[in-house]
Formats: sequence, structure tokens, C-alpha cells
Amino acid sequence: MTELQVIGGSRSHDTLRRVLSQRPPVKVLDCPAGTGVLSEFLRDLGWDVHCADIDPGNFEAEGFPFEEANLNRGLPHEDESFDAVLCANGLHRLYHPVGAIEEFFRVLRPGGSLYININNYASIQKRLRFLFYGSITNTINESSFKQTSSDPEANVRHHLFYPQLANHLEATGFKIVDLQPASVKTSHRLLWPFALLIKLASFLVNPASRKRNKLSSTNSRGICPGGKYFYVEAIKTAKP
Repeated sequence: MTELQVIGGSRSHDTLRRVLSQRPPVKVLDCPAGTGVLSEFLRDLGWDVHCADIDPGNFEAEGFPFEEANLNRGLPHEDESFDAVLCANGLHRLYHPVGAIEEFFRVLRPGGSLYININNYASIQKRLRFLFYGSITNTINESSFKQTSSDPEANVRHHLFYPQLANHLEATGFKIVDLQPASVKTSHRLLWPFALLIKLASFLVNPASRKRNKLSSTNSRGICPGGKYFYVEAIKTAKP
């Protein structure tokens, strides 16, 4: 049997897998499901996994309920039909991430969990790279940038930073309960002193700006000295 590949960094799911392996199995929507690598992981743990993705051609796992879905345009699922939603390495590929967050809120039952894994564009490594190069990543600068789908709406690359994500989640009615780094490499650890200096300097920023820009979280271990990705868990509470 061929091992399914992660769409994204090979270690991008490390924190996500560790956290989910400690949670009780529930009915979950995996969207975007990609190749189905996380769907298989959760099914093996006893979860009731339902899958959706914009590109059915990428989905290689077998035996799952699957719906073709474009997160820019909505989900083909009933209100409050899932206990959890998993969105791994997907929100930065949307031109309308706010709409996707609202859809996740809609299909979740009250008290349900939204598990997000996403590129960390504000790590100390990325911040220093921008200082020297004027760009955050090589990937989308290259003329040979590889597309992963034939659908143009699946090939967007949006630098979605944590403050924007957090403000969208809270405005929708989610409560953020966990934030952790993922895919932490030696280079991130070696740059920790620079991250500490940034964190200390941020206390000079006025309180209103600190709150608006989520500096306490953006300069926490989950983001600034963190890894190539970060993991967020948010709970559906109520519309504010």
C-alpha cells in the first residue's frame, strides 16, 4: 500500500498529530483533506471522519465519505453536523479565508473544536529573512512555482498572519484555547535570543496597538520563536 504524502512540509502535522491522538474520537470534517493522510490517521484512532476538498483528484485514501467543496464558496453540509473540523495547511490557500471560518462555525455543533494547522509567516526566521531579502519565502517568488491543482481557486497563496487569523476567529464567535509551534527546526531554536529581544521590545508598544495586533500571542513561543507552522485550537461559543 502506497504511503500518502502530506501536501506541505513533511513535518507540518507533527503537533497536530500529537494533540489529536490525545483527544477522544468524535465526528470530524477534514477539509481540505488533501491526499487523505490525516483522515487515515484519525480513522485509525477511531474517529468518524468525513472528507471534503476542492480537488478530488488529490484524494487517494479509500473508504471515506467525500464531498467536493470549494472553501471560498461554502460547504455542502448541514448546520451543526460535526463535533470537530480539521483544517490543515489550507487557509492560506484561499482568497476568502473569512468565509471559510464562518462556514466552519456553521457546521460545528456548539462547543465543537476547530483544529487549524497553518504556515507560520511570523517566525523569527521569516522576520529576519524579510529584513535581508524583502520577502518572506522563496517558494512563490520562483517562476517555476508548482501548482497543486488544476482549479485556479486552489492555487492562491495568501500570507495569513496570526493576528488576522485570530481576529477573524474571535469575530466569528470562536474562542482560541491553544496555540503551539509546529515543525520546529534547529535553526528556529538557534534564533531564540533574537525572538526574546523582539518580545521585550514589544512592551514599548502602546496597549491598544498591542491588543489589536495580538502581540502577546504573536511574540509567544507558538509564533515568534516557533517553527515553520503553527497549530491553533478554537472552540465554537456563540456569535458575539
